[in-house]
Amino acid sequence: MPKLTPQQKAALASYLRSAIGAVAAVLATGQTEPDALIKAAFAALLPPLLRWANPKDAAFGRGANAAG
Repeated sequence: MPKLTPQQKAALASYLRSAIGAVAAVLATGQTEPDALIKAAFAALLPPLLRWANPKDAAFGRGANAAG
């Protein structure tokens, strides 16, 4: 299994924070159906993807230094 770079670890941590927040928000509305929770987890991909798409994002945008 390949090792994650610090940049990849930061992106994964960002996704996990977004996913926890999104799933918690759905749960707070009283939704407990797995389908709704899965949709929330997929929606949580948006913030890190938007950061990746931004070439000016120094953390892990497309223009970020791959070496970290």
